[in-house]
Amino acid sequence: MIRKYSLKSDLGVNSTSSRRRKCPSKNFVETHKFQGFGENETGNIPLTFIINAGDEFVLFEDLTENHNKTYFQVGSPTLGPEFLDNNLLVRVTTDSSETPFEYNVPLSQTRAFQLENVRRISVQLTNLPIFFQREISFYLEKTFCISCSEGGNGDVM
Repeated sequence: MIRKYSLKSDLGVNSTSSRRRKCPSKNFVETHKFQGFGENETGNIPLTFIINAGDEFVLFEDLTENHNKTYFQVGSPTLGPEFLDNNLLVRVTTDSSETPFEYNVPLSQTRAFQLENVRRISVQLTNLPIFFQREISFYLEKTFCISCSEGGNGDVM
């Protein structure tokens, strides 16, 4: 995991912008990256996971109360034409809805998402025999606000 720290005052955010939640100047904005690594590789390097058909596999869970903005990408390596009708079901739970958002990603593709206040990301292979396993790739960046003053409001950005 790579961590990048910055003071809110270092970000140069205009304090008069309309209706956006802002991180108070005494708070920190931090970005965590959930990624792989490789020699001579840069950028968004995904991690790989082996998942079983039919099982829900949790990739990420945020148990804090911090406001966040999350970018992630999920996919699987290219498969043969016999798997073109199969999907990876991506479920994303956020603070704004009790019902998870659901997205179907074809097994031969990678998709990127950017959402606010993400609490949980899980995936499930659909329309495949129960014994089937598949390698998937996952990369995530989460930027969030941390209150550093006693009694501060840590849920704004």
